[in-house]
Amino acid sequence: MKLWATISAGLIPALLFAYRWFLLKTDVFVGYGWKCDDITGCYPRFDIRNRSGSKTYVLGNIAYTRGNGGQILAIDNKSIWGKELKPGTITHLDGAPVPSITCLQQCPAVEVRVRLQNEREFKGQGPGQLYKGVRKIAFSLRQKLEKASMPLTP
Repeated sequence: MKLWATISAGLIPALLFAYRWFLLKTDVFVGYGWKCDDITGCYPRFDIRNRSGSKTYVLGNIAYTRGNGGQILAIDNKSIWGKELKPGTITHLDGAPVPSITCLQQCPAVEVRVRLQNEREFKGQGPGQLYKGVRKIAFSLRQKLEKASMPLTP
């Protein structure tokens, strides 16, 4: 009996920590698509979802990279800076044109990462940028949990 109490005393906090970590990692979803025109150039159009039930986040900047973050193309510090993501909302925003992208064919190779002002970073899912591995499993598990849960409001 003492062994079970010792194991459960260590296991329960570890499971709670893992669950809170999971919710924190999957509470913001960044989706995007590219828009190109002759006047301004190519820029991302964001669909940012705050799935948190209680946290408000403030957006910081956008980093455009290639090669899994190895090559930085540009950093946009102005277009989404200071925009708030209220709990449970979907926000549609436009980024600034990326100077190194001249045509739509270059866009799928660009990785878009949105940063909050508290320095958390979320990799966006857009054309050519599908979630893989642990991120794919985490977001699909979150969707299943949300579908299975009962709504709290009528």
